[in-house]
Amino acid sequence: MDNTTGSLSIWPILFVAVGASVIGWAVAKRKKLDQRSWALGCFFFPPVLIALLIVRRRQRAGDTEAFRERWASLASYDPEIKSAVDRMTALGPEAVEQFRLAYADVQSKESIPFIVADIERRWALGDRFDGSRRWSEQLTELRRQGRITDGEYAGLKGRLDEPSQSRGRWVSWWWTLPALLIAAFVFWPRIPGEFPSCTSHTSRELVRQVVENGPNSKLTNIELLDLHEIEERASDPKVPERYCSGTLTLNSGERFILWRLHQRNNNVFVEVSGL
Repeated sequence: MDNTTGSLSIWPILFVAVGASVIGWAVAKRKKLDQRSWALGCFFFPPVLIALLIVRRRQRAGDTEAFRERWASLASYDPEIKSAVDRMTALGPEAVEQFRLAYADVQSKESIPFIVADIERRWALGDRFDGSRRWSEQLTELRRQGRITDGEYAGLKGRLDEPSQSRGRWVSWWWTLPALLIAAFVFWPRIPGEFPSCTSHTSRELVRQVVENGPNSKLTNIELLDLHEIEERASDPKVPERYCSGTLTLNSGERFILWRLHQRNNNVFVEVSGL
């Protein structure tokens, strides 16, 4: 008499959800979309990832391939644009990039003086188009309030003025959300659900897995056709566990079996006797 065990687990579903969330974050970032929203959507409903792969990347006019190819000629041969680019070059590549994007949005020669004047004004006020101005203003305010010393201000300001270095692959927090969700799943207190009955779909599915995937089933090509005359022999809701009996209709004939359902670590297991 064989005694075989089977189980159902939620871990494969969780891994699929986390994997879809991580991929969704990376794809949304590459397409310049809202990473958080897409990552959450992919986690709770992984098929959303298909829609994300289909959706087109959000681009400004200056980021399109067609305009980039056209820009090389404009910056070299158009007198007005070339003159503006030369002025922006003195401020640095970030200023040139700001001019290119702004001009691409309007694509009007009349707007060139206004774009140049606006960029030069922002540059004169300390804006370097990389977010450093906002942090510099905050440091200045902290020093004015006396919350940091002059030495601390000088050190932080010096670090802020250093050329920014690209962050490492794992410095970004895109992986934090899946990690927190896994931790919450592992450590969150479990509220036990309803334990499956002998006639439930879960019970039948576990028995089917044991019958068709057992060590001898592959050799003898056993196939479960039906499970009927199911009865509950005993149960203990405190453990919880349940003892059941029933008749298997196999491709090789009928067989009476007993099985025990029990729960461990939020997973339901079955032990089948009589195969």
